[in-house]
Amino acid sequence: MRHNGRAPIPASQMRPEHLSLRENEPVLVVCPDCDTWHRLKRSMILPHRDGTPVEKTERRYLGDKPFGGRRCDGSAQRIIIDITSEEWTERLLAAETTAAGRRTTRPIRKPRPQAPPAPVQMPAATRPLREQLAEHLQSDCPRCRAGRCARVIELRQRIRRTTQIATAPPAPIYGQLRTAFREHHASCPPCKSGAACDAGRKLAARMTSIARGQLARTA
Repeated sequence: MRHNGRAPIPASQMRPEHLSLRENEPVLVVCPDCDTWHRLKRSMILPHRDGTPVEKTERRYLGDKPFGGRRCDGSAQRIIIDITSEEWTERLLAAETTAAGRRTTRPIRKPRPQAPPAPVQMPAATRPLREQLAEHLQSDCPRCRAGRCARVIELRQRIRRTTQIATAPPAPIYGQLRTAFREHHASCPPCKSGAACDAGRKLAARMTSIARGQLARTA
């Protein structure tokens, strides 16, 4: 196979999405003429056809010629692989991130989000997580610009779970103890006078223990 006479094209000057330099795989490039993928052989694009129909002529040999139109002018184009697989991977990721950032600038109609609660209305247990989220959002994270940052998703899920636990109603046993304490307080003369009896103190101690356990789980 002889080259097509054109100047060689360095791989470093090609778009990274038009190359495939994965390790342990054949090198693939996009033909600059017909924009189709082809393998390289001896640093040249394998001969191929561009699909343009050609008139049939008398052949000087036996056998059928591959169907697909005329020979593409990009056949046997020399490609100089002057970058490593690692450099190509970094360029491909950078190009994908840039493309994703451009797509997010398009106007997209979204439903109006509900107003978040004020910081004073949020449980104190979520404060460290909210501070970590705010610090991360202020950093220059490329995945945040692309709208797919796993760190932000994780922090928001942890804040939501912590808020649900902190605002969850007390355990049923707490409600039963509170009802028993009120009934006892209404019928016990020492408790009415402010000097709690032994039964009143035990009920109050159990209620305090359950409340502290609930707070400890949300901390």
